[in-house]
Amino acid sequence: MERFPWVEVFRGLAILEVVLHHVTGRFLRELAPESPAWFLLAAANRTLHFAVPAFLFMTALVLGAGLLREFRLGRYLKNRALRLFWPYLLWSGVYLAFRHWDHGVFQPERLVHQLLWGKAYFHLYFLAVALQLTLLLPLFLPFLRRRPHGAWFLLLGVGLTLLVYFLNRHYRFLPYPGSFVLWYTPAIVLGLYLASRLEHLPRLLRLWPLALLLAVLGLWGYLPLALDVLRRLPVNTFHYQAFHWLFTTAMAFLLLALAFALARTPLRGPLAFLGRYSLQIYLLHPMVLRLLEKYPGFPEPLGLKPAFAIYLGLALLLPLLLARLLARARVSVAVFGR
Repeated sequence: MERFPWVEVFRGLAILEVVLHHVTGRFLRELAPESPAWFLLAAANRTLHFAVPAFLFMTALVLGAGLLREFRLGRYLKNRALRLFWPYLLWSGVYLAFRHWDHGVFQPERLVHQLLWGKAYFHLYFLAVALQLTLLLPLFLPFLRRRPHGAWFLLLGVGLTLLVYFLNRHYRFLPYPGSFVLWYTPAIVLGLYLASRLEHLPRLLRLWPLALLLAVLGLWGYLPLALDVLRRLPVNTFHYQAFHWLFTTAMAFLLLALAFALARTPLRGPLAFLGRYSLQIYLLHPMVLRLLEKYPGFPEPLGLKPAFAIYLGLALLLPLLLARLLARARVSVAVFGR
């Protein structure tokens, strides 16, 4: 997929969304609950809550297209082990040690549980889900090779999503639904559909006005419920999830359309640079935010707006600097798998 510049541009946009989401979440604690400023920042935070489905959408698209082009199981698993499984294990260990230093908490009896569900630190669940997706995708290969009509993809996405939701609602077999790959079925199936028709991607992306309409509809239903959740009010969980699936899947498509357009502009360079180091930023930025929060002598006295900008800048720049230094030292593969 290296010949498609929009892949890295998409990842650059997505990692900006991740960092913004986490920084807005950090500063919600600085505002008076339910004040106008709190509602504005909370709405921005919940609207920026589509990064994991977006990254899984792109992973399904890239890996699905690669599987259709050539599939050798041994090579596929070896590549995924280096690029995903090893960084997940290593950084789970790093964050377990960091959490022990930060909070004095270490529970060896929960280690297997934490690794299975991505709970060594709050953001690592994405890598656990991505690993599950890696194992799941080859099972879809016979389906993809037949290039079925889009209606079959729609039926698969909706049917499997509802099946998982209602099974979990009645049997509670998922302790953390967000750490289970099939919880993101709509975005994954959309990625597989586009992978099966990659040659028609420019034409398919012209449907972005429809995706925008669906995203607005999804946000209209999801955002009030999400704000109620932040305020610890009861909500209808099915309505919350249905609107969230609609919103996040449509946003993943819109992000791809935007990346495709920006890949032909001067912004391609800086966004692709961010995308190239998106995993490194993803892994490191929560530690930067926590260290800034733990030692609040700087930059909080400067005021909310300057502090917000400094948090955002450092959360991007410090991981980028470390990633570049490790790449120059030729140890990046050992630390980040790439």
